[in-house]
Amino acid sequence: MDSQPADVMAAMEQFLARIAPFDPRPGAKVVSVEMRAGRVRGGFELTERSARALCEALARYTDPDDHGRCSGCGGHLDRNLQCPGCGYVGGVFGETIAHRAAEIASRGEG
Repeated sequence: MDSQPADVMAAMEQFLARIAPFDPRPGAKVVSVEMRAGRVRGGFELTERSARALCEALARYTDPDDHGRCSGCGGHLDRNLQCPGCGYVGGVFGETIAHRAAEIASRGEG
């Protein structure tokens, strides 16, 4: 799903409207945010509380394609929890595969 500039501005307006009732000082604007995308422009005035809420929301965001880091090389895991860099498979699935592979390997040695 591609976001259009108007979608981004609408999302910001909805976010600010959702948190506005909880702001004890709604008239005390401390930050001005200007958004421009092509010909579309928008601006928002943030209070200390709304600026803090926006910072917290951005800090908590996790990209849907972020599946963690590889414990082998530190690269990013793909949707199958496999590292494209070193081939390591992470998570419970990876541990299960590694355990099973070790069992099979030990049978061949004995």
